Amino acid sequence: MIFKKFLMFASRNATPRFTMEVKTDNTGTSNDDQFTIPVTAGTYLYDYTTSDGQSGTGITGATTITFASGAGTYNIYITGTFPKVYFNNAGDNLKLLRVLEWGSYGEGITDHTNTFFGCSNLTTLGNDVTNINNVTIGSNMFRNTGLTSLPSGLTLASLTNGNLMFRDSSLTSLPSGMTLASLTNGNLMFFGNSLTDLPSGITLSGLTLGGSMFVGSTIGTTRYSQLLVDLESGNPNNSVTFHGGSSLYNAAGKVARDILTGVGRTWTITDGGLEP
Repeated sequence: MIFKKFLMFASRNATPRFTMEVKTDNTGTSNDDQFTIPVTAGTYLYDYTTSDGQSGTGITGATTITFASGAGTYNIYITGTFPKVYFNNAGDNLKLLRVLEWGSYGEGITDHTNTFFGCSNLTTLGNDVTNINNVTIGSNMFRNTGLTSLPSGLTLASLTNGNLMFRDSSLTSLPSGMTLASLTNGNLMFFGNSLTDLPSGITLSGLTLGGSMFVGSTIGTTRYSQLLVDLESGNPNNSVTFHGGSSLYNAAGKVARDILTGVGRTWTITDGGLEP
């Protein structure tokens, strides 16, 4: 009987849930003991529970939760049809601290423009990123967050538009398996971060827009030079604007860079120049 109850408990808690940790008395549009779940256009039909016992069912839009325990830090667990949140640098964006689990969040949804924009206290993303790796449009998705790192399984292999996606966050590294294999628009994507390296799988073979892409970062000379080599040999696009931050390039990088910026290719590349 005890074993049966354990199985029932384990099964109930194994259900994937979109889980957010929030601090209700951070600045926001709701009261100090509340949090508003923000949504946008689309079909929503979801239930929620909270770590202090609040619950709601059959919800089809935004909803404000009042925590009976008063102001504090709580988890919110969401199940059902919940395409995406929509903070867009407003509402209770400063109250979000962590995404602990993605669950079915974003299932079948590929455009996540402005979803977590302005969540400057958001420091952690859950590791179950299957649906996030299916994002194709991520404009402003994590702009101005407190993220210093990203989940190890995040590849963003389907992403085509990463315009401003991580602008003015606090990233110092990227996951080793990240590829950005489909990326065409990388304008301002990592602007204002402090990257010093890139995963070897990032070659930017489809990039057509890369203006201000790595402004604020200084990628190691060897790795940045290899990126220039990869761009010259593997990216067929001409007249691309690309910003490599303050990164320096070596002799091999110079050869590739000169070809890219020369007659026929006419790229515009800004970076830190040839290494001393």
